Amino acid sequence: MPYGLIVMVASVALAGVYVFATEASSWSKGLVVGLLLLSCVWRYGVFLQVALGVFLSLYFTHLKSRSERD
Repeated sequence: MPYGLIVMVASVALAGVYVFATEASSWSKGLVVGLLLLSCVWRYGVFLQVALGVFLSLYFTHLKSRSERD
């Protein structure tokens, strides 16, 4: 299995959860979808997908810790 495919599947899954399961603003959801689409057509898009995956993972960790604290 190519390693780039793993990155793509993970970033698409995280972006899907972000768009459909969070209460984020619509402009930030649009930004995430736009960056994901840009990463699919850009030559070095795998780096953008990695950055997007890391950001969304940290965001979900932050949400989880914030909800456990309250």
